[in-house]
Amino acid sequence: MLKWFGILMIALGLQAQDVHIQVLGTTDMHGHVMAEDTFSLQPANQGWAKVATLIRQLKAANPNTVLVDCGDTIEGEPINYIHNVLRPDLPEPSIAIMNALGYAAMAVGNHEYNFGLGVLRSAQKEATFPFLSANTVEAASGKPAFPTSTVVTLAGVRILLVGFTTPRIPRWEEPENYRGLRFLDIVDTARTLVPRLKAETHADVVIALVHSGLGKVDGRPGDENEALRLADQVPGLDAIFTGHTHEAIETTYKGIPILQASCFGRALAVVDLDVARVAGRWQVASAEGRLVRPDDGTAVDPEVLTLTADLRAATTRYLDTPATELLTDLDGRWGRMEDTPLAELLHTVQLKATGAQLSAVACADPRIFIPKGSTSVRQFYALAPYDNRLARIRITGAQLKLYLEHAARGYHYSWQPDLFNPKVPFFDIDTVAGVDYALDLGKPVGHRVVGLTYQGKPVRPEDSFTLALSTYRLRGGGGYMEAIGFKGKPELVTDDLQRNLLLEYVLSRPSLSVAVVNNWRTIPYLDRERLLPPAK
Repeated sequence: MLKWFGILMIALGLQAQDVHIQVLGTTDMHGHVMAEDTFSLQPANQGWAKVATLIRQLKAANPNTVLVDCGDTIEGEPINYIHNVLRPDLPEPSIAIMNALGYAAMAVGNHEYNFGLGVLRSAQKEATFPFLSANTVEAASGKPAFPTSTVVTLAGVRILLVGFTTPRIPRWEEPENYRGLRFLDIVDTARTLVPRLKAETHADVVIALVHSGLGKVDGRPGDENEALRLADQVPGLDAIFTGHTHEAIETTYKGIPILQASCFGRALAVVDLDVARVAGRWQVASAEGRLVRPDDGTAVDPEVLTLTADLRAATTRYLDTPATELLTDLDGRWGRMEDTPLAELLHTVQLKATGAQLSAVACADPRIFIPKGSTSVRQFYALAPYDNRLARIRITGAQLKLYLEHAARGYHYSWQPDLFNPKVPFFDIDTVAGVDYALDLGKPVGHRVVGLTYQGKPVRPEDSFTLALSTYRLRGGGGYMEAIGFKGKPELVTDDLQRNLLLEYVLSRPSLSVAVVNNWRTIPYLDRERLLPPAK
């Protein structure tokens, strides 16, 4: 009897050595605090106010919890603009929330650089957790520009968190925003760094925090999205949390859970780790990932509201500032099929600000509708929500045609039931003002631009034009510069943001009427009804 009792006690002792650890991850919050759309003020199951409630519930269920974030945290919403530009004396909203929740680490995202290194470093100082980016180094010395990793110990288990940032930042950011820094390939960095850090820290579990999307297993060094290649080529990883692409990702590769919590707090990534003590060492027995989403029944976290109250009040005052008496409806639904007052307003601002001959603007969010009548800053902010500037470049007639052909890839053939190519989002379809043209959707991609004229004359390949566009496009956004082979430098980059130039134009006019020019069309003309959602 005593023998069997001893065996039972040993077995129970071994079981007591098993530890269940959960790692909770957010990403691409972009300053979304409230559970509502900032511009329409409609309720939405998103934001820190709801995701914080999920975090607290899961932490209460398991005290062995690690909180991580994959970046793009301090830029995006109007509240970030107000803080970073007008009220830096108030706490950075997301950092204050993350401090209160007890985050362990955050990978640096590309949008952390939007307001320059000064704002980024200030947020870093506010945080009670490290900003990680192992593949960001000082250009002069090659030394890490941020901590590469941190170790968290739970129930005796040592968890190594290693952070990485997409290396494509120079393609999107103004050079002064990252001056003195260099961005290395994620996988090349991790291949040597992860095994070394694991040995030096005696880590039992290794988790990568990657501000980079899935990408491809057979991708190339320097790719924008590298999580799959990381899982494929770097041994020793137990889980990968990703960000950047705003996708909801819940997959496994070579037994490694790869999770991305969508964006804006619309989901929370959860990795459940069962860690067992074997021969005196902790080993991961199982690792499973899942996404948890807030819903209508998820309560709003009161501490989130308290921590952000002053900054939210300042932001509301700014957004509710009266703008102009609008005499024309601005409707985003039709921007991909015809010239619209909304597009013409943006073109007018860009041409005025840059002095260019032509202007390229992205199609607006189809959900935007600003009715004629009294308006506010909030409504126009929605037309240019990103912190981009305007640039003027010089292109040839041949490059102009390639630019328009690149935009035309966003359409299927006109006779197909689905008009738009789902691989090309609306914000990557540009229209160009200053020239007349048509897109023949009966022709294959690359051969759709017809009737391209400038001031009534056919555009010749050797013609030269100045083109106004956003710095997002200039730095490679949407692939337009690559498509036209532009490798030159801009003739001009505005000091002011595109949004502020728009607001300056609008607020200086007591009333505003915008006429369409109808300088472009599709062949055949498209039926508007095809763009409307089906009746419920």
